[in-house]
Order: sequence, then structure tokens, then C-alpha cells
Amino acid sequence: MALFQGKGHALNFTTGQVVVHPHHGPATVKKVSTRTIRKEKVTYVQLDVHNSDLEVTMPENRAAEVGVRPAVDAAGVRQIIDVLLAASPEQETVWSRRIKANGDRLRTGEILIIAALIRDLTRSNEEKRLAFGEMKLLRDASAPFVTELALVLSKTEDEVAAMVDAAILEGVRPDIGQELATAS
Repeated sequence: MALFQGKGHALNFTTGQVVVHPHHGPATVKKVSTRTIRKEKVTYVQLDVHNSDLEVTMPENRAAEVGVRPAVDAAGVRQIIDVLLAASPEQETVWSRRIKANGDRLRTGEILIIAALIRDLTRSNEEKRLAFGEMKLLRDASAPFVTELALVLSKTEDEVAAMVDAAILEGVRPDIGQELATAS
């Protein structure tokens, strides 16, 4: 068992635990092991990323730096919904600046920033079809986001994707009270 301290979270890595990697999304801790490198013991965490064949291994003491965090809790889900329902700011009109700014937003790994990115790109796509690069950015942001919410809410990814779209495009606040009782 390895202790993770970062961004206000204390996380004990244990085999079978679900955590969230900022760039790959939800992952299950496959193994926690210690290796001796240059006569120094280093604890490593091996993560099995959901919905992919990807495995990520990293020193546990770098987890905070990488941005690995626990899955969102009930309060986090409520904040995400508020972000999805909020108005979108005015978008940059120059495509190259817009794609760079949006790419930077995605790379933060912060779930509320990514929720806002998904909201803004989804609404832009409704108004006028997104360019290929922006559509790829939307897919890259949405996949791990929807997977995490599906895990937390005990819903299918299709149900969560429909819920997210309804919130963004129709202003429908999802009724997730029952699911949140188990997510807390």
C-alpha cells in the first residue's frame, strides 16, 4: 500500500482501487511493487486504464506531480453539472488560437476545466460543425470524462453521454440523487 498526497487528496494505492489519470481517465490499480534502483527502494504503481489496452506504471511518489487523483465524489458531480449547465464564454474567432487554448485546457487534467471544454465544444458543434482538430479534441476530452462519470454514477457510458448532452444543449439538470447516495 502506497500513500499518495497531492492536490488536497490522500490516496492509499491498493490493488483493485479505481483512480483517475489526468490524461487517460479512470484506471484500476493492478499492482503496487517496490524495486531497487541504484541501491534505493522505489515504490511503483501499475495502472490498468479502463476502455483501452494501456497500462501505466509510475513511481508512487510522482503520482501527485502527474495528477493522479481519486474519482469524483458527490460534491464533484454536482459541480460538474453546474459547469455543464453554465453559459459558454465568447469563443476566440481565430482557429489556431482557439485550438491551442482548448488543447491547453484539456492538458490541465482538471475535471471542471475539461467539463467546461466539453460544454463549449459541444455547443460550438451544434451551431456550426467543428473542424477535424476540434472534433478530435472533443472526443479526447469526452471519452475519459464520460467513463469516470459512468463509474461514479453506476450508469452506462451511453446513459451518461446522453445526460451530458441534455445538460449542455437543452439545459436539463439530471436527477442523480439516487446515484449520488451510493457515490458519497
